[in-house]
Amino acid sequence: MKQAVLLSILASTMIMAEGEITAVEPVAETKSTSDIEIFNNIKFNGELRPRYENADDSVNDVANAMTARFALSTAAGLADIEGLSVFGQIIAVTNFDYDEYAPEQAGYATIADPENARVTQAYLDYKIDKTLFRLGRQMVNLDDERFVGAVDWRQMPQTFMGYTVNNTSIENLGLMASYVTDRYGITEALSSGTETALLHADYQAIQELKLTGYGYLIGSSSNTYGLMASGKAGMVNYIAEAATQQDATMEYETMGKPSVDAMYYRVDVGTVYNGFIFGVAYESLGEAEDNSHGFTTPLATLHKWQGFADVFLGYTAGSTKFGLNDAYAKIGYADPKYGKILGFYHDFSAKESLANTVDDAGSEFDLLYTYDFSAKLNFLAKAAFFSGESNSVISAAQNDVQRYWVQLDYKF
Repeated sequence: MKQAVLLSILASTMIMAEGEITAVEPVAETKSTSDIEIFNNIKFNGELRPRYENADDSVNDVANAMTARFALSTAAGLADIEGLSVFGQIIAVTNFDYDEYAPEQAGYATIADPENARVTQAYLDYKIDKTLFRLGRQMVNLDDERFVGAVDWRQMPQTFMGYTVNNTSIENLGLMASYVTDRYGITEALSSGTETALLHADYQAIQELKLTGYGYLIGSSSNTYGLMASGKAGMVNYIAEAATQQDATMEYETMGKPSVDAMYYRVDVGTVYNGFIFGVAYESLGEAEDNSHGFTTPLATLHKWQGFADVFLGYTAGSTKFGLNDAYAKIGYADPKYGKILGFYHDFSAKESLANTVDDAGSEFDLLYTYDFSAKLNFLAKAAFFSGESNSVISAAQNDVQRYWVQLDYKF
């Protein structure tokens, strides 16, 4: 009987994950003839996140958007089977300024929060001992989301249809493998089928050192392999990382050369002392040289990188012809009574390889303030000021950009 119930649940979950839900009907609590509860230990969670955003890119009309995200999720055990559970989540994004400005409307600076509603997550979990199997539509956040992330900053997050296995059987070692068949981006234009394998391993060598190795094989786009060392030595937090990226298949060679063959490097150090926060870092995405494009991270939470103004969003996602170097620093202060305030400064550069251009790719100053009214209610305000270089070899860096946000986030 349990096998029949399990097969029925698997089929219904996959249908839900592949299609759109237009209405949710209440489900009465039922039991099978053998007194098996289909759902047990049911839990509900929700989120309401209104936000105001202003964007001025010095080219298009200034954009203003008042949006709100409503998320509802539920988790439950299944069929009285130990280790078996289900999770589902729906998110709806509303734009209250639709008549004046729609994020997908031409002629305005981009604010990538169009009205939308979808099943963002719908998966089955089965955990046996220290191994977890996950099947269905799911969020994936790896490390600090430099390469793979849910882009949860946008009102509609990025999720994946995939098959994932996590294992922690060996002490201090965490292993993860995922095969992704579909990507559901922050907008419909960024959603597509894919054949991607995500491989990830963490090893806590000593208390002060964690080693991370990964391989991200993104369909016919590129294969990325990297190694990261991170930890805390005394009062200093540190990260040192390097990765290489090549074509996924040789058939994408151009004039006898692969379309991508580039390197990535990052070093990051920081500390917190009596509430004061300090940090400096340097990140380099390699240039194309004789190839079609340089190092890219198309599945990352890109808003976390290269400044809040999102100037290089499309560039680092798929067209880093001239590479990109980002030297940045942060300073701030955090206190539970007053909240947290941070300031960031970025200096960008690239490889100069065209006549009448320079390698300067502009600079950016960012501000962030957050305050927790309670465990459930958070306030956020932030601003980004990018100063462009008119003769930059990177066209995206040639204009000034300013962005502002005010947001409340209530979870229940």
